[in-house]
Amino acid sequence: MIKARIRGIYSQSLTQIMLQNHFEMVQPTPEVARRFGLPYSSDIPDVDIWDRSDLQGIVAIAYESILYKLTDVLRRRIGGVITRTPRVAKSSIYRGVVQGRDERTGQTRVNLGSISGLIPDRGLQRGQHMMVQIRAHDYGRKAPVLSSSITIPGRAAVLLPEPVVRLSTKIKDQDARRNLTNLGRKIREHTDNWGILWRTSAENLTDKELQDEVDDLLDTTQGIYNKYNDLESTGILFEGTSNADIEFPAEVKEALDKTRAKIKPTIKRHHFYKSAGYTSLVDLAEMVIEDRPEERKYITAKLDKIVSRDIPRVDDPVNIEHVKLDGRNIVLARGRVSETTVNGFVIRRQFRHTSRKLKLVKEYSDDVDVVGDEGDYAMTHVIPGALTLFTNYYSRTGEMKGTYANINTGVEVYPSNGTSPGKIRYVDLEIDVVKAPVDQPPRIIDQHLLKRAVQRGFITEEMAEQSRELADTVSKQMIEGIDLISE
Repeated sequence: MIKARIRGIYSQSLTQIMLQNHFEMVQPTPEVARRFGLPYSSDIPDVDIWDRSDLQGIVAIAYESILYKLTDVLRRRIGGVITRTPRVAKSSIYRGVVQGRDERTGQTRVNLGSISGLIPDRGLQRGQHMMVQIRAHDYGRKAPVLSSSITIPGRAAVLLPEPVVRLSTKIKDQDARRNLTNLGRKIREHTDNWGILWRTSAENLTDKELQDEVDDLLDTTQGIYNKYNDLESTGILFEGTSNADIEFPAEVKEALDKTRAKIKPTIKRHHFYKSAGYTSLVDLAEMVIEDRPEERKYITAKLDKIVSRDIPRVDDPVNIEHVKLDGRNIVLARGRVSETTVNGFVIRRQFRHTSRKLKLVKEYSDDVDVVGDEGDYAMTHVIPGALTLFTNYYSRTGEMKGTYANINTGVEVYPSNGTSPGKIRYVDLEIDVVKAPVDQPPRIIDQHLLKRAVQRGFITEEMAEQSRELADTVSKQMIEGIDLISE
């Protein structure tokens, strides 16, 4: 079984899912252990899972094969998760060949075989072979960052290219630090020029287990250098662990709510409220409901009332977070709420001194926004949970220039937090429908970007097909003159 350690606001829902899919939980929190009746296990996890810093999903670190299984389980159980994994795993070691100077960055580009990376320019010669290691991931459009300083990572120790003994700063116990330092110095006498870094998990292992791990890493090192000498071209010498950035859009958070509700009392929109910063209020509300289930309706109404005070109102500033499938978070021009509607509200955005070219004209189909001249403005119609976001664009004189239908994950409306205005947030699914000029038929754009997202593994083909079908439906409704905004 795959051993998993989980921390964060999604831990109980994910534990439920993973236990039902042949994962073993190790080092569970006291609350999770109590809730699921789990014995405490100090085993080292095969996959480590924790919250993203913005609480919009999780980060998982493991070998690529394990991340693939994790992603498959999540997609089968809770639907449209968006997964971003680097094309090469961090700490992986390659035999590369120098391609020459990269003009854009000034660094040296090294061909690794399936991809190329960048290393600080050190007078390397074109065609030269060298051993390099991945130091930073290639999320989005950036090339991986390489280093010629090689480390050999294990589960409890890391071999360092200098004769030192170091400890993880997360090891706090002074006796443990002293014992590990002494053990490291003793082992160091037989590691040639390799140093040792003890990882956090070393604190829970015996001296013999740690000695065995270092011996295994030394054997691995010899194998890496033998493989480097045997290879005649580029290729991987050692596979490192990979980080998966897994985003949970609105509909996935709702699915997680339903999963958690099978374990313990869970209020509606539990994971959304926690991602919005209301963790303490949610925990308090659910503690009361667990003791007094008859009070659920009353407690939930009071929580909703507190949160609604911070939701954008008319004349309030509001940001639009347009999140791309590759992870880029694009904040569009700030707007203000101009009016409320039966289902949501309307944001007006005024464009001043902008040089941005728009998708209202075909030759600029790769850009984000849709406006042309100074003084133009946009009216974006927001319906929480909707899988489309409709924006009408107007000239400074109020003449309508066109309509832009963004196909996306469910729109989430986040409250202000005292220092920042409220915001709407969604993940853009690339494909869009544009009707501009207004007397022209609508056209579906950026289908090639949707196809590329499937190829990169950000979304499944099933999710892409649903987006295509929705875009096709919107296009037909535009042709038929249906009022899409009021639908």
